[in-house]
Amino acid sequence: MPRTDLSSLIARYDVFLLDIYGVLVSSAGALPGAPEFLSRLREAGKRFLLVSNDASRSVDTALARYASFGLEVQRDQFLCSGMMLVDYYAAHGLIGKPSIVLGTQDSAEYVRAAGGRVVASRDASAEVIVLADDVGYPLLDTANDVVSVLLARLDAGLETRLVLPNPDLLFPSGPQRYGIASGAIAEMIEAVLRLRAPNGQHRFVPLGKPHAPLFEAALRRSPTQDKRRIVMIGDQFLTDVRGAQNAGLDSVFIATGVGRLRDAEVHAIHATWVLAGLVE
Repeated sequence: MPRTDLSSLIARYDVFLLDIYGVLVSSAGALPGAPEFLSRLREAGKRFLLVSNDASRSVDTALARYASFGLEVQRDQFLCSGMMLVDYYAAHGLIGKPSIVLGTQDSAEYVRAAGGRVVASRDASAEVIVLADDVGYPLLDTANDVVSVLLARLDAGLETRLVLPNPDLLFPSGPQRYGIASGAIAEMIEAVLRLRAPNGQHRFVPLGKPHAPLFEAALRRSPTQDKRRIVMIGDQFLTDVRGAQNAGLDSVFIATGVGRLRDAEVHAIHATWVLAGLVE
């Protein structure tokens, strides 16, 4: 994987899809060089879109948080996995369906905006389970409620849609500090469901990176459909780099977040470029 620098990337590409955590920010604030990088893109006439697996914050909440970090981002420059629920609910006839939401109040608002009717975690009438985030609820108690509902519905021959806006397994919580994310919770619930259905047919449908819905939505917002002029910058091979490859896009692995260069060999995924950071 050849190394590159910001000047070369800005000269080569017109549209930049940017992961947020590990690229532009950490839980403590903006990463070094992030505000200046966005300014350079604007000055060069380049377009950028923040593309996040986060489904725990509303658009307004997220943009206010980034502004507090010194990052100027407009509404049309932000796209997150929670926003993918609108298309999913419409495509699968889920408007008005009772939905259990594991996540924050903002996560529940994404479900309501998609047309779902949010119900309590013990409500066995729930036809949809949306696992949006790892916070906003008592994890073990709520997971136990959801597993109980799913097994009861499975025994009764009832179908339940399992939706996973954010498939991340891990997130950075500070220097050399990490936390499990909603994708890991989904795998735990799926493991329980395999006790009753060992073929693994009851699985969460992921909407965020590396899966198609988020990238398709990002490309719809792009001012160019020439994929040679679009690049994804991210800190994880399994989500950012793999998703870009699946979408036919170039990718940049940046070594400021969760991922490590050796992950490329571990997972047999290689980025188009490697970038040390946003400071030149």
